Amino acid sequence: LWELSPRRPSHADRENDRLSLNRKLEDKLILLVKERLGDEELWLLPQGEWKPWESLRRTAERTLSALSGDKLRACFLGKAPSGLYKYRYPITLRSSGYEGAKVFFFKAMLTNGDLQTDVKDHVWVTKSELQHYLKPQYLKQLNRFVFDF
Repeated sequence: LWELSPRRPSHADRENDRLSLNRKLEDKLILLVKERLGDEELWLLPQGEWKPWESLRRTAERTLSALSGDKLRACFLGKAPSGLYKYRYPITLRSSGYEGAKVFFFKAMLTNGDLQTDVKDHVWVTKSELQHYLKPQYLKQLNRFVFDF
């Protein structure tokens, strides 16, 4: 009979280093990046602009590649989005009949790599830590498809 000892906190856990993937090793981590939207800087899941000639999944793959400089390798789960968030642009950004945007979310599992701290403002957080970074409406939509397993 083997007795499992509790996992020791990693150095990143002890330092609360949310830039590191070597934290909360027993949990799934979610990548958030800081983006400028109008006059605000917001924490969001990585997102990029859709090009009419590519599929939504290809947009997600390209966005991750551009963000990481090809340092992250991920396996995207499925060809269809797992979630959707719609929002209206701030008044100062509305023009030419564009009132807002739709953001489609894809799930992916990291298979290799890490972001360097100089790439962009980013954090790796658990689902329970999302509330400290995201606006309530955005978090509500994410909670519909981000599951604890």
